Amino acid sequence: MSAPDTNIERQKTRHIPMLRGVWIGLLIAAGVAFVALSGDSGSETASPAAVSDTSG
Repeated sequence: MSAPDTNIERQKTRHIPMLRGVWIGLLIAAGVAFVALSGDSGSETASPAAVSDTSG
């Protein structure tokens, strides 16, 4: 059973900002997950052959 005096248009306008916030939050979470899962191979240090010897 539904309420007898439901104003669907008013409910739509009141829920739009909240639904936009949910979508923005999901997009941010997806972006963070993408960056976290597609990161480097984990090797941030140079290999010993690539380091030049300046000791003389």
